[in-house]
Amino acid sequence: MNSKIRGSLKLKVPWGYVDAKTWGNPQKTHILVVHGIMDNAGAFDRLIAQLPENFYYVCIDLPGHGLSSHFPSGLLLSYFSFVLTIRYVLDELKWDQTYYMGHSFGAHLGVLFSIIYPHRIQKLILIDGIIAVPYSNKDLINYIKDENNLVIEESKSNNPRLYTEEEVIYALSYLRNCCLNTEAAKALFERAATKVNDKYYYNRDIRTKLTINSLFNIDQTFYVTAQIKVHTLLIFASSSLPNLMSFREKLKSVLNNKKNITIIEVEGNHDVHNNYPERISRYISQFFNLFLHKL
Repeated sequence: MNSKIRGSLKLKVPWGYVDAKTWGNPQKTHILVVHGIMDNAGAFDRLIAQLPENFYYVCIDLPGHGLSSHFPSGLLLSYFSFVLTIRYVLDELKWDQTYYMGHSFGAHLGVLFSIIYPHRIQKLILIDGIIAVPYSNKDLINYIKDENNLVIEESKSNNPRLYTEEEVIYALSYLRNCCLNTEAAKALFERAATKVNDKYYYNRDIRTKLTINSLFNIDQTFYVTAQIKVHTLLIFASSSLPNLMSFREKLKSVLNNKKNITIIEVEGNHDVHNNYPERISRYISQFFNLFLHKL
């Protein structure tokens, strides 16, 4: 609903700050909203506009994304540092409890945080993500090598390449694993790049080009997933990323036995929440308002 009051926050963290967009009245029920890798808080603009007004939404830019500070240069990005970021954010907001809505990597963080700090998350809304897909033994060494190479590249990148607005919009739309429609790409643009004269450079940390993984093995992944205790709405996209589609089938034995998790599938790709927010907004609204809506 477009009548929501909009604002912004800069939340202090030890390495700088986490930038956030806010929607609604701070006196209402809190919802922390967290995007996926290489996106930013703008990914939720179109969805939140369709969600109930009786909530206060804080949509953060994860470190190295949007307008937030990057993690210190020259070091590997740790999955668990991103989980810890959620703790810093909630402490800075002075929220003892919150609802949590995350997409993809943002969903992974919410799941693990809810397990580590079970009393701080009241409900989870997970959009096409639940936990990182484990790497096979044969891919593990190459993943670590690629991580190291990205860190070295990042430490040497002093002069970012500049692009036109059209080039940035095109990249946000098509040069990604799942395409965005024009309006979805524009929702990301404002926080994705910074203008220098008549061109733009990307704000994102190039170390996020590679999926940030916990490196849990398959047994640990299933074990952690089974520890989800809070009421959870899990929304799967019908045409998600290939590795997510195959992994989803493997998780069914864990998810189908958990009465606190409601699973639905909607038509769309991995970014359905930004491309077609109307396809999921009613399910999220029902879940918010009815605590656990059985479909």
